[in-house]
Amino acid sequence: MNWGKGIIIFMASFMAFILWMVFTLMSKNTDLESEDYYKKEIAYEQEIQAQRNANDAKVKVKVTENKEFVILQFPAEEKIDTVSVEFFKPNDKNGDKLFAEVGTKTMMVDKKKLQKGLYQINIHYQIESKKFLQKEEIMLK
Repeated sequence: MNWGKGIIIFMASFMAFILWMVFTLMSKNTDLESEDYYKKEIAYEQEIQAQRNANDAKVKVKVTENKEFVILQFPAEEKIDTVSVEFFKPNDKNGDKLFAEVGTKTMMVDKKKLQKGLYQINIHYQIESKKFLQKEEIMLK
């Protein structure tokens, strides 16, 4: 075999590899983290302040689980106005769920409504018009 044939075989295999890589990568799903990502970015300073409020709180929201439910227990000594809990599944946007209640001390989320796997939980609540945001992670089996 001479140099010409070797170079042509190398170039052809390299081009085939590049084409295979392009088609493989083009078939992957590359969705944004959330549909309203840019709107959330604008309100990020308010989110940071809500997280500071939750970090400075004397008693935090307690997240536990049993076989059937994910249980969120809110501080008993506080009068909580509104609660919204966002279950964010990082690897599948179809697994994202939002639950909301008004004036509750204990919130129970049925595990049947959630997929198995890792969830990032964003707990938004309001006490006397002061907003709080607590972030947790949980692995559902």
